[in-house]
Amino acid sequence: MNERHQRKSHLILLFTMIFLTSVIVSSTLAQRQKDLLKNLSPAHMEWLEIVTPIITDTEREVFFKLKTEQERERFINLFWKVRDPNPDTSENEFYREYMERVHFADRYFGIGSSKRGCLTERGYYYLLLGKPLERQIFATQSDIYPMELWFYKGEEKYGLPGYFYLLFYQPEGVGDYRLYYPGIEGPEKLVIPSLTREQITRKKAIEIIKGINTELAKAAISYLPEDRQDTFSSLSSQTIIAAIKALPEKKFASDYARNYLSYKDLVEVDYSHNFVTCSALARVFLHGDYYFVHWAIEPDKINFAETQGIYSAIYELTIRLEDLSGNQIFGKTEEIPLRLNRQQFESRARQRFAFQDLFPVLPGDYKLLFLLKNKTAKDFTSWETILSVPVPKSEQRLGPVVVFHTTSPLASGRLKAFSFAGQEFLVSARNEFSPTDKPSVFCQLWNPEGLTERARVELSLKNFDSGAEILVQKKKLPEALSEERLVRFDPIDLSQVKPGYYSLEINLIDKEMTLDSRKENLIVLAQPVLTAPWVYGKVHRSMPSLEFLRMLAAQHFLKGNYQETRKILEEILSGREELESRLLLARTFLALDDYERSLTEALKVYESTGNREAAKVLALDYAKLKDWDKARIYVDKLLAEVTEISVLNLAAEIYLNLGNKDQAIYYLEKSLSLVPDQPQIKGWLEDLKKKK
Repeated sequence: MNERHQRKSHLILLFTMIFLTSVIVSSTLAQRQKDLLKNLSPAHMEWLEIVTPIITDTEREVFFKLKTEQERERFINLFWKVRDPNPDTSENEFYREYMERVHFADRYFGIGSSKRGCLTERGYYYLLLGKPLERQIFATQSDIYPMELWFYKGEEKYGLPGYFYLLFYQPEGVGDYRLYYPGIEGPEKLVIPSLTREQITRKKAIEIIKGINTELAKAAISYLPEDRQDTFSSLSSQTIIAAIKALPEKKFASDYARNYLSYKDLVEVDYSHNFVTCSALARVFLHGDYYFVHWAIEPDKINFAETQGIYSAIYELTIRLEDLSGNQIFGKTEEIPLRLNRQQFESRARQRFAFQDLFPVLPGDYKLLFLLKNKTAKDFTSWETILSVPVPKSEQRLGPVVVFHTTSPLASGRLKAFSFAGQEFLVSARNEFSPTDKPSVFCQLWNPEGLTERARVELSLKNFDSGAEILVQKKKLPEALSEERLVRFDPIDLSQVKPGYYSLEINLIDKEMTLDSRKENLIVLAQPVLTAPWVYGKVHRSMPSLEFLRMLAAQHFLKGNYQETRKILEEILSGREELESRLLLARTFLALDDYERSLTEALKVYESTGNREAAKVLALDYAKLKDWDKARIYVDKLLAEVTEISVLNLAAEIYLNLGNKDQAIYYLEKSLSLVPDQPQIKGWLEDLKKKK
């Protein structure tokens, strides 16, 4: 056997092994999905079966994690909405066409099958690819099993050839049609054995099939029409099948589904179908002794309402920072009104809009979620990421790499997103640049300890795919350092760089050893376009500012660092009266079991404002001090305004200690009627009723 045939045999064997492995993996996944399907209603089970050809892995995973019928219904509506090619029209053309495919498959592919037509193998490919350019049926031939030959025009941008075949056959002439795998199964599988005929070889099988139809014979060898017909091309056919099965992941973005579990409870029903994709980034930097998260979120589309030449949109931004166990560490919601005149609107029409800001953060590992709702157009976008903030002077010496367009001055003592030492850096979440742009790069030196005078930094720009180095900049560390320990490099001239994806890498080197390395990607576009965003960003006072100190105190409190919380709050209150900080200080003393001092602080807030949260702290303080009469006064006031589960349960405890079991039972029953899933409260109620 010559080398070419050996190599070809190895390829066929390799694809056979891959095929068999995929069958085993698919079988395991199928069993797992069957187990998950048991939790679905018949209607939702049917929906999942119908959309199997086009649903992405992320969408399927999220759908199985949903708990209620309402959540699943909202997800299904959103699933179709993100596939709508013309979302501004009343009809969803994709949904209409897809359901037409389902009806066709049910009508023609379910004949003689135990399954619905859309659930057969022919149905799968028909739903995924749509109607073929040609569909030839060979059902009455005496020499071959029943077959169908489909001919498609491929979408080359998704990795498909310009034209390709698909061949389905009925094994042994019975049961469901299934897809034929050229080169792995071989054309002899398609020919009916005959006692009057010699043993069927591949060559003989091709001759028989060719006598019936030339195109059919071509497809039996390869799904690529232009493949040479004297060889069996397993490689090209398997590549085509793999590309077809990967279409959902390539064609349909899963960003909305990936974040759906986080935002589903925060988005009203009338918003939930109007998801807008976005680009976003979050980077951590040091300002003095404090870490800050600098972030940017850029919706792919901003929808304004126009009234008499004024374009407006009111956004609501929610930020939530959780530890990796799901406990909230920081959160805020704010309203952002945008208002433009006609000239501003038209001049910015081709420019992306970026929301940017920053907030202080404590060391730790977190999940960061952004939810941005356009209350005017009733659409929304969301994004989440994992964020790691090291402890000071850790082994991590370099901060993240940032690629920026330009800089502009910022007033002394002020701070904005991506600003350092009185300079604001214009940063885009997309990291796209025109060939006429000259982007600059910086990162931050977090830990300079132990570095020698010979320490240097190197910046390299590499082709993302090949790894080929395009350019290098080398600088001694003292030469590269600017204020706030920024390591800056010279602007990069992209005029000689080919369009494509690139990787930027910064290395910190000392004593000929690479101590740390950081990377960032960028895209060089083919044509000159405006890539710098139009930024909406707030200006803050630099640290130590009341706003940022209060955020840090709240994070310490939620992390359980009560002494640190107390220290920051007492610093704030030493120079000014600030009721929000005083209320948090009252909660801190409560958490530290210092109920008398908690009472003192909470009373100052309550007597000044009648704040409901202060009343809760007072009720808890008096209960902890076993002053049940005073605790009852505040609980009764709270329940007269709004019913809350925690207050109902506290009221039950207070009335029980006051000797009023009937009232305690009343509050416990009311609590359980609102939230039945409270095992401890249920047990307490049962004990009370037994003792009564």
